Amino acid sequence: TRRSSDLSAARPKRRIVVSFCSPGTLLPSPHSDEQLAALADSTVISLGPRVLQSLLQLPSAASEIVDALLEALRERQESLAQFASVGHAERLRGKLLQLARTHGTVVSGGVRVELPLTHELLGQAVGSARETVTLALRTLEREGFLVREGRLYRLMISPDILDSDEV
Repeated sequence: TRRSSDLSAARPKRRIVVSFCSPGTLLPSPHSDEQLAALADSTVISLGPRVLQSLLQLPSAASEIVDALLEALRERQESLAQFASVGHAERLRGKLLQLARTHGTVVSGGVRVELPLTHELLGQAVGSARETVTLALRTLEREGFLVREGRLYRLMISPDILDSDEV
């Protein structure tokens, strides 16, 4: 018989996106089974333990580091909470609102998410297959929630919605 650990190793694993970062985002070092990928030209600065320890000795730097860690934690908690929604369109709506808040630009008629999002990438962010994301996006378009602009999405919402506690 196979042990449960043998079974989990035999199952194919689905990739999952845990964070879409902005400039100034603080990230832990990726584990050996994790991958860091960029959607645009990016610079990543790695701080060794000694440098980090030195920065933590400076009150203003320590405060900034704690604030950045708390913001990263809030973003990940919001991402995880989206998995509670059973409906794929609702899960995707939540992710797009989150991305609009962190990567959005107010434009005529709504907020454009300034990330080149593919259906595959969105699927990895919400735990759905690419095909399911395609159907969910069609639903959200029919509802008038979003308009696709190439690989960008404009959410047909008031920017004020992003500041409310409802998101």
